[in-house]
Amino acid sequence: MGKFSLLLSLSVVGAVTILAFQGNQTSVDTRERQSLRQGKVIARQIARSGYNSVLSEAHKADGPDKEVGQVVSAVDTVQGEYEGGTYKAWLKKISSSAYTAVSVSRFSVADSLVEYRMGGYANNTMKAPTVETPSQLNVTFEQSVAGYCSAVYLKRVKPGTKPENQPDPEMVFPPGKDRNGASASYEKTIEPGTGLNFILAVDKGCDADYPYDFPGDYDHVQRSFKQDVDKLNTMREAPYGMVEETTIGSSDGWRVAFEDQRIHSKNELWDIKENGYPGNNGWRLNNGLRDLEEHGGVPDFNDQVFNVALADPNSGST
Repeated sequence: MGKFSLLLSLSVVGAVTILAFQGNQTSVDTRERQSLRQGKVIARQIARSGYNSVLSEAHKADGPDKEVGQVVSAVDTVQGEYEGGTYKAWLKKISSSAYTAVSVSRFSVADSLVEYRMGGYANNTMKAPTVETPSQLNVTFEQSVAGYCSAVYLKRVKPGTKPENQPDPEMVFPPGKDRNGASASYEKTIEPGTGLNFILAVDKGCDADYPYDFPGDYDHVQRSFKQDVDKLNTMREAPYGMVEETTIGSSDGWRVAFEDQRIHSKNELWDIKENGYPGNNGWRLNNGLRDLEEHGGVPDFNDQVFNVALADPNSGST
């Protein structure tokens, strides 16, 4: 074998070795990211356990003759362990006639400590769903039970970009109803660092016509997050949407739920989001997610519910 052939062969072996290492490193990074994400789901369950525990104590201390301040003072900070982690929960007075619960959990996963805070909606600011690697989206309806028609839009919030230069909302689902199990894909590749703001556009009379002018063709729109004008990377959770991080199959994703009517006050919406349906001791959980159901007379957030799964643009599947 000549020197050139030998060098070429060694170069090929070296290239294969480097590519294999890069592939293995990518797999490790993916496993670590998924492990951390699953840790966040567990941390949320732990925080929910603490949240429900302190609310249980509040209900015991409450009574028709008790003022809010008396109830808050009567309930000590609740601490405990759940699912391998710890929580600390307490009551917070938010007005002369209302209190809420706050719960903070901690859970160790891999070499990281995951902390999750739940409650205190008067100052509720959270990070919107954010894409960490180049991704496409697959959206599947879990529940679509409302009498109204509605469309689903995606508002991409690109990192370091002023609001006036952000992309306009883009349609994922055209107006419709009764779409349980229906799926649609957003096939543009979304760059890492992009925030995702899901929007429900309500068409009460089901009479919006193609090409669907947004928002002009709709009666009203419900956003899952409201962008902070002064802080480009801050998204404030909006009252009409409920977004929860989860895993869909082997993919990272979110469950997005909307209350599509505008007949409830914002305080009512926040109260249900935090405390669950009337008569229940906090939210019941189903696979770590709030268990949504039809509950007349109050915001139930089960009108339009869909799952959003991230897809590798090079794989052709989620």
